[in-house]
Amino acid sequence: MNKTLFPMFGMMPAMNTPFTEDDCIDIDGLQKHIDNAIEAGICGFLIPVVASEVNKLTSGEREQIVRAALEANNHRVKMIGGASALNKEECLKNVKALLHFDIDGILVNIPYENDESYKDYVRSIAALNPPVLMIQDYDIHGGGVPVDLLLRLFDEIDCFRCVKVETLPAGPKYTAIIEASGNRLHVSGGWSITQLIDAWDRGVHAMANTGFHEAYCKIYELYTKGRRDKAVALYEKIQPVIAFSNQYTDISLHFFKHLLYRQGIYKTFKVRRPVLDYDKYFRRIGDEMIEKALHIIHEIKQGVYDPL
Repeated sequence: MNKTLFPMFGMMPAMNTPFTEDDCIDIDGLQKHIDNAIEAGICGFLIPVVASEVNKLTSGEREQIVRAALEANNHRVKMIGGASALNKEECLKNVKALLHFDIDGILVNIPYENDESYKDYVRSIAALNPPVLMIQDYDIHGGGVPVDLLLRLFDEIDCFRCVKVETLPAGPKYTAIIEASGNRLHVSGGWSITQLIDAWDRGVHAMANTGFHEAYCKIYELYTKGRRDKAVALYEKIQPVIAFSNQYTDISLHFFKHLLYRQGIYKTFKVRRPVLDYDKYFRRIGDEMIEKALHIIHEIKQGVYDPL
């Protein structure tokens, strides 16, 4: 099969879910966030996913945020709907629910036990005929799904066009998949935002951030314009923000919701429990990192930022 590369290149954030003070979905905040991210230069986004606190959302709330995100996006960038669940039956139910919407693709994290059970799971999803299937190859303790299995599935299944690699380590797997597929299987990364420049050097097509879109999109812009030196300089400048915000999933939730609140995009920085407490020590350093982030965002928006 002669598949073409799925057209999504650059930053594709995993979107947070904003909440009101009375713990409802803040639709206005979500739509403002999507507008802000698109203005910054994203190529697409993922919702609802781990960064959306998806396991704390009801099925009704999942549909509510997908509908709101579609309305805000209005087909400006690619929108991938998250359907992952704790079991196969629930996952297929989530896929069916998402297919009622005009989305560009479905993201599913499938636990790998053996080749046969994995193929069966993927085929079950493909039988529902999603427009595009993005497989989340998630294994932060090891190598994840074997590359040869991913390539066999890519050759067999029409809708499977994207893989989001989040393994340990991610870099060599990016390269192996891109080379083995002849650069036809779309490869993206997530938590490995801490190896962003390495990912671009390896030819990765998209990377998932959560917030701070202005800085990440600027890095990608500089890199693709042949200014790797400036891209690296900006990346190095935001390292303290990256180190703090990427140390743990719950810290990321707290930090980026606080940043979006300070940007005037979210009404609150509420994170649903259970969640790690954002105590006064986290908050102090987080606030310092937010000041750094806001200063860089201001300079980028004013067009006066020069990282060298």
